[in-house]
Amino acid sequence: MILAAVLLCAAISVSVDSTRIPGPAVPTASAPTGGDSSRPGVATGALARAWDWTSRDFSVLMAASGNVDFATDVWGHPLGNDLPPGYRSDFYLWVDFFQWKGFISTWLIGNTTIMSRDDTTALRLSRIRYILTPGYRYEFGTWQIQGQMLHECIHTVSRPENDLGATWWNAFEIGAGSMGAYHDHLVDDYRAERGFSALKIDGQVNFGQFLYGERSIWIGQNHDFRQELFGTARLRLGSIGPFGFFQDVEPHFWRRATGDIVQKWTLSTHMYLLGKRNVAGVYFRWIPLDQSPIDNEDHLGQIGFEIVF
Repeated sequence: MILAAVLLCAAISVSVDSTRIPGPAVPTASAPTGGDSSRPGVATGALARAWDWTSRDFSVLMAASGNVDFATDVWGHPLGNDLPPGYRSDFYLWVDFFQWKGFISTWLIGNTTIMSRDDTTALRLSRIRYILTPGYRYEFGTWQIQGQMLHECIHTVSRPENDLGATWWNAFEIGAGSMGAYHDHLVDDYRAERGFSALKIDGQVNFGQFLYGERSIWIGQNHDFRQELFGTARLRLGSIGPFGFFQDVEPHFWRRATGDIVQKWTLSTHMYLLGKRNVAGVYFRWIPLDQSPIDNEDHLGQIGFEIVF
């Protein structure tokens, strides 16, 4: 009986297949023979390749370096009706945010506090200076190029501001130099070598174009600077035991709206001492010439202490 049931099912199946009406032919897809980029598949592939090229060398760095220092003026005199010299404290933080194809996104955040001392007051705030500088750099082995947008402002403390308010400016800056002329690479070399092994000269040069025109939040106020040229020449003097020494010469030139050129020269000698992770140091700083009408430090001599990280 089971065999009869199986034969009956097979007969019914054959009968149904033989009476099925054939439907219309369905075309089959053929492989593309040309480079038609308008086809969705090709466009998607191009986008995928572009994204792969874009994201392949992208990395988040979040690397920070900087220094904090405090200095006392050992000689000097005020300019015009400015407060007498006293003390100066600086804080600078350089942050590398991300890197793509060799380009490194950077930020510089800085603050300088100038304090005065006289016969009546041991410590009196004079000015506070802020710096905010986003930019990029590209490294070529032993040297680098960089571009940045500088925003800097100076606020007067303990006495009235200018009638127009604080002094501030914006400028586009570009520059190039050897690695050792920049703070982060100098500190990295010092840590790696645990000192400065031999005499070495580094340098950088930079050019800035100030934004100017009608008063605007994008321009600036209370200054007449138009262009600037500044740089650093650095001589590593070597090490004695755990102490490393180097000398900086920093010229700075400004062209004003009248066409006049004013300049500032800063000379400083530094001694570093490497700790477990960070670096402590002392320095002597002298400004033999300062013709700038803003935050003038002409003939000031300073001795300071710094923490470098």
